[in-house]
Amino acid sequence: MRKIQLTSFGGPEVLEVRDHPRPECPANGYLIETRAVGLNFAELVERRGEYRKDQPLPYEMGKEAAGVVVERGPEAQRFAIGDAVIAVKFNNGCYSELVDATEDQVIAPPAGLDWPHMAAFANTFGTAWYAIHEQARLRAGEAVLIQAAAGGVGTAAVMLTKALGCGPVVGTAGSADKCALVESLGADACVNYREADFRETVRELTGGRGVDFCLESVGGEVYERSLEVLAPVGRMIVIGFSSITSDYANRIPRLHPLSLFHRSIQVGGLNVDNLKYQNHHAFWDSLRTHVEAHALKPLVGLTLPFEQAAEAHRALEARETTGKVVLTF
Repeated sequence: MRKIQLTSFGGPEVLEVRDHPRPECPANGYLIETRAVGLNFAELVERRGEYRKDQPLPYEMGKEAAGVVVERGPEAQRFAIGDAVIAVKFNNGCYSELVDATEDQVIAPPAGLDWPHMAAFANTFGTAWYAIHEQARLRAGEAVLIQAAAGGVGTAAVMLTKALGCGPVVGTAGSADKCALVESLGADACVNYREADFRETVRELTGGRGVDFCLESVGGEVYERSLEVLAPVGRMIVIGFSSITSDYANRIPRLHPLSLFHRSIQVGGLNVDNLKYQNHHAFWDSLRTHVEAHALKPLVGLTLPFEQAAEAHRALEARETTGKVVLTF
């Protein structure tokens, strides 16, 4: 059975596909034959050894995969052998030809998706959905700013906020082509952050008021400028820190309580690892129903064979990709 398990931290070259013993099927879960694996930015950080201090090796990789149930434990009831499913493992282990997953780590995919799009669904739409509905409680007509809008979560957030009836929806991206993509998904405007200041566009489109919601994943100056354009009673959800290097601890921006009070703004964080499986099936069922009702599907920007995981990491790290990067078997 082919699998990627880190034995050392470093660049993409440490991702080696090797043979490993077949995993056992959990009594309360399934053994899934993988057809596609979705990549996440957090896995780049993990691969470099920057996710947690003193992380022991060997280290499992991969948080989501799509495949077919080939074995079911005696205590599992939700899915049958032969079902197409998505495994969502925040404790990792999806960079593998066979994935073992418990009942609470397996969800049903939205109808009509192929394997790459199934593998691209959970962490992109799941993260955006939780931030939008559970934390920010966004409503139709509210103005939105989505940083890194051409990425996996960003593209999902554009689609979900437009389906909700929000507007204007403003995205940011690092090239004219990426901005064109974001606007093709429904954004009212997308700002190339290499050439222009998104704050000007936000103020112009909102009549100087600012946005009611910002999904922020970059950090540093982008985070600080995003705070500037939050409207009164605005909400920001931070889902990442892609611009912050390993020495970021000495330069973390501070948020004074009075800055929250004066404009009645809220700033929260969302690390999906902390969600675990609270209200697991109800959460995914509501998201799947919404996605199917609006005929939404994840954007897959790059698909490579599993053996080319190192190249997939390199492309994602170099910001050469849009949407989700997927490995296939």
